[in-house]
Amino acid sequence: MTIRVATVLSARDWEPGLVAHARDTALLRVVLRAYQPSDIEARANEIDVVVAGGEISWVTPRQITTWRRLGFSVIGVYPHGDTPSAQLLERGGANEVVPDSIDVAALVQAIRFVAPRSIQPVVQDRGTVTAVTGPKGAPGCTEVALAYASTRARHASVILIDADLDAPALAVRLGLSARPDLTDAADAVRATGTLDDQTIHRVGSLRLITGSHRPNEAPLRDQMISGVIEAAAARFDEVVLDAGTVGSGTTIVEEADAVFLVVDASAVGVVRAAQVTSQWTGPQPSLILNRVSRGAAAQVVDAARRWTGLDPVAVVPERRQVRRAATEARMPDKRFIRAVASAGARR
Repeated sequence: MTIRVATVLSARDWEPGLVAHARDTALLRVVLRAYQPSDIEARANEIDVVVAGGEISWVTPRQITTWRRLGFSVIGVYPHGDTPSAQLLERGGANEVVPDSIDVAALVQAIRFVAPRSIQPVVQDRGTVTAVTGPKGAPGCTEVALAYASTRARHASVILIDADLDAPALAVRLGLSARPDLTDAADAVRATGTLDDQTIHRVGSLRLITGSHRPNEAPLRDQMISGVIEAAAARFDEVVLDAGTVGSGTTIVEEADAVFLVVDASAVGVVRAAQVTSQWTGPQPSLILNRVSRGAAAQVVDAARRWTGLDPVAVVPERRQVRRAATEARMPDKRFIRAVASAGARR
């Protein structure tokens, strides 16, 4: 279905440019150019996305919140260089905030990012998306995601994306450069609708997009990350996400086709896993017990089954070689990879 857009009338170039672009293409349809907020609310059932300029006096945080409650996605367009205007749009909860100097094609791509998933076009032959997550406490998500992705890459085209927004570790883990990163990939997808090869790292047969760590920049929005994931799924057989701990990447985990829940094989780790599974939303997770001490497998498996209600699909033993490979920026230990590979076969 075509995305239905309402714009707030503006004298700035982006608004008439967007209307003209919509008229000349079939990517979206501008159903309303509003003078007042009541114009939009009166036609709420005809609108998917509202695009509004921050220079308009009545485009306030409260008005944006109202639109979001009505079910619209909102893109705020602020005058280039006007940081306070951008902050007001963000405070109201706009899905995406962009400068008015944005190219019209990039603005259309942003609209497609934030459009409700129910009206986004279905991609044929889409690859599967597998998320690797876990309770807080560093259970080993990055190591498991890397091992699983490297195994799958032997038989199919696979890309591993570091989608851990709180503690992206993949670049450091493999000794890769900090750039390009996930933000670069998101910018490229927003501009062209596809992944740019220049944003993808290569380690053997595996392709990777490293996480973004830019302390002085605004964090990536969920829609931008989802756009990268969808672009990757359109190109690769499988997209593996290092989603970090539960809570930091909740949206992308809920939208994944399959989920591995990595649990540290300790009393604290099992209790934390039980808390996570008791409030779980999204695909049924497959449990991976990590760092299992020698001789304790049966006991830990029984405890995990009793507390989480899940049967582990893989039991990964504690090995010094795993830590050594990590500190030396090498691919995971072969025995570790084999143990994780069994999870893919049993999920």
